[in-house]
Amino acid sequence: MELTKEVKALLLSTAKDLKGSALRMFMARTVQALGEGGQRRAKRELGWNRGTIRKGMHEVESGIICVDAYSSRGRKRSEEHLPNLLIDRHAQLPIVRAK
Repeated sequence: MELTKEVKALLLSTAKDLKGSALRMFMARTVQALGEGGQRRAKRELGWNRGTIRKGMHEVESGIICVDAYSSRGRKRSEEHLPNLLIDRHAQLPIVRAK
């Protein structure tokens, strides 16, 4: 399959519109259509990550979609990292007494 400028633009714009498993499966099917050496070619000409392509290939071949745990990510509260933070903070504050 020849990757002309128009085909590259179409593939990149479609990939830009997709997220998660739909994107990975699109990448995997595109690489399958490219044939032998498709992963390397997609990496070189389209800038796609080969790890993402491999994950998509696994999803296509097995039929099982890998769930992204985006809700589990993110910054945890300071109290979780430093359980004694509030105790130490209150211990450092000067005690001000009313007259």
